[in-house]
Amino acid sequence: MKRLYYLDNLMICLSILVVLHHVSIAYGTMGGWCYVTSEKLPGTAQIFLSTITGLEASFSMSLFFFISAFLTIPSLEKKGVSRFIKGRLIRLVVPLLFVMIIFAPSILYFIEIHNQTTQLSWFNYVLQQNTKPYTSHVWFILVLIIFELVYIAYWKFIKPHFSISKSIPDNIPTHINILAVILLCGGLTLIVRQFFPLGQNFIGIEFSNITPYIFMYALGLLVFRKHWLDDISRKVAIIWFPISLIAAAYFCVIIYLLSTEPTIVNKFVSGITWESVSLSFAQVFLCIGFCGFFLHLFNKKLNATNSTLSIIRENRYGVYIFHSAVVVGVTIMLESLMLKPSVKYIIACILSIVFSFMFVGLIRKIPLVKRVI
Repeated sequence: MKRLYYLDNLMICLSILVVLHHVSIAYGTMGGWCYVTSEKLPGTAQIFLSTITGLEASFSMSLFFFISAFLTIPSLEKKGVSRFIKGRLIRLVVPLLFVMIIFAPSILYFIEIHNQTTQLSWFNYVLQQNTKPYTSHVWFILVLIIFELVYIAYWKFIKPHFSISKSIPDNIPTHINILAVILLCGGLTLIVRQFFPLGQNFIGIEFSNITPYIFMYALGLLVFRKHWLDDISRKVAIIWFPISLIAAAYFCVIIYLLSTEPTIVNKFVSGITWESVSLSFAQVFLCIGFCGFFLHLFNKKLNATNSTLSIIRENRYGVYIFHSAVVVGVTIMLESLMLKPSVKYIIACILSIVFSFMFVGLIRKIPLVKRVI
């Protein structure tokens, strides 16, 4: 398959958004993160950035799953099952176990030493943390492994007898088809949230958002098989992205209400209420519309590469793995400076991105590390 540079560039952008997302939470916006500084952003800035990070979270990880699925089929067909699984063990399982067992507990230990809240040795602290499995920020890798195992099982045992893609017409989906997918995904999201409310997680995975991830991964597989990528992204960008902007405006109102009236949170995160129904469907509209828009935008405007982008592309996966330590380190370092929180936040965003790519670029010079990330 010819390399699609715009997908590389889009994943670079998404990796940077992950870093910025966690820096924002570190300075007080809505969301979960291992370290939140006491020097939080002022109220208005917090609400604004909570809105931005909420909008970004509604589509960014789903888009990661879509692109991962789109690139899975050519890799699997080229390598075969055995080589594909061996490659995924190195690229996915090794980093996942490293972060879960050593890296994430070490960051928490550093934070507790900084806060003077533990007297344990590093070794004993890490052992203590490993009594309960926790994926930390690499939950995406675990979910992706599960999705890929399911697809490999289908590809190996079911596809030779029954192909799902062949049972679906080759015509580009109509707007009615797209609406049906949105409504089905929104409805299933609402049902899942009755069992897994927003904000709750299991070993670091928020199952409240699992439905869009499954849909976008499945769509990535189907879109590759049907060669729909250019046509369907253009179709969604032109018609459904403007509609998703309406959902985005409503989502902004929800974030504002949740920030100013925390007592109404339960109405949105669980139960069958108009608030929870509207939030579930608004997030799915956002997901589909924004994913289509960015795929189309990068295809038309950013479908090229150069030496700098090539270097950044090679390091982006490592940035996802290691950025948490950089973000925490930068946040703590800036606490000693006599600057306004808003200024520190801007500096933290810049330094976290730059230092993350620099750090990964350095450690990838180690042959064994380069093979993994």
